[in-house]
Amino acid sequence: METALKQLLVILTPALFAANLAQSFFYLPEAARREGGGHMPHPLYYALITLFFGAMMFAILAPSLPLMWVAVELTTLVSAPLIACRRDRGSLEAMWKYLLICSIGIAFALFGTMLVLHAQSTGSARWYMAGFAFVLAGYGTKMGLAPFHTWLPDAHSEAPAPVSALLSGALLNCSFFAIVRFREMMPEAAAPFCDNAMLSLGILSVAVGAVFMVRQTDFKRLLAYSSVEHMGIIAVLYSLCGTLDDDRIVAAALLLHIAAHSLTKTLLFQTAGNLLLAFGTRAVSVVQGLGVSMKGQAVLWLSGIVLICAMPPSALFLSELGLVASAPVWVSAIVLALLFIVFAAMMKVGLSMTMGRPIASPEPLPKRLAIVPAALLALLVAAGIAGCAFVLPGGGV
Repeated sequence: METALKQLLVILTPALFAANLAQSFFYLPEAARREGGGHMPHPLYYALITLFFGAMMFAILAPSLPLMWVAVELTTLVSAPLIACRRDRGSLEAMWKYLLICSIGIAFALFGTMLVLHAQSTGSARWYMAGFAFVLAGYGTKMGLAPFHTWLPDAHSEAPAPVSALLSGALLNCSFFAIVRFREMMPEAAAPFCDNAMLSLGILSVAVGAVFMVRQTDFKRLLAYSSVEHMGIIAVLYSLCGTLDDDRIVAAALLLHIAAHSLTKTLLFQTAGNLLLAFGTRAVSVVQGLGVSMKGQAVLWLSGIVLICAMPPSALFLSELGLVASAPVWVSAIVLALLFIVFAAMMKVGLSMTMGRPIASPEPLPKRLAIVPAALLALLVAAGIAGCAFVLPGGGV
């Protein structure tokens, strides 16, 4: 699994960076003009976002565990100023919260790395399990697993849209890859403990995401809690890879879920950034009637919501179907119940924002801001239709 995941991330991370770099060229001038204030200088922004990409690739390609730890810590340091791009009170508070919580998490990850390296010299399963517990808590913080996720809603909602998309679509994957590298090193005696720990945190993350999406009034925070939920699903899928006799379906579902979530969340965060520019607020109660006032953005927003909720033709439908079909009955039942809550909460927001009459008049947006999200939507729909036609009854499998 480690090799397959590494190959996927080596392709996916540069693609996400290119999409969000392109969107930044369109988004930043409009944001600086409309929001005013002390925005970060654009050359500094582009330098930091490029360093952020480089640090993530370093984390994926690092040849050793200590170097991987250095790379993940570097992602924190170079991405923190990007969260505070607007330099107002809310973004600065989110940046410091991100730095504090993730620094504590990365300290746990360092201690866990030391324990695992010690376990390699002693061969003790107990040292392996202790090390993995600290690694899971440490890198799980950067991954956004509950209950270590508390930095994520603030950072994702306050950062510029392209940065939010990279945090959700790329950084969380890199942190998950760090956990996978350690899990692949665990001896057979420690494997059940590791898988049960990931399963427990995965279900908890889906539950926390579902609870906080209900009655959510900020559409960017809604997407942030959706990231917590999907990281939980990824953790559940990976935990099942080590417990099933034939894990090929779950392994394929895991890789598909990672790719589809990253691309769909990029589409949604970029569209959310456009809506923020147009209305000047993240309040769901103000952004209403998009189907009348902003038809193009309404299509992007509602389509993205449908796709992230794993409704066909979303590729996420196939990955979550693989989870439900392969997992033990009790896991499938819990996950299905929580996913129903997520679907109801997200569709309520999506429909309320796109249907009905407008409450506020949006400022018109340049058409170029819809280019990248529209391209992502076309790619996701085409891939989802092809996948559903191939996998579902009557298709190729």
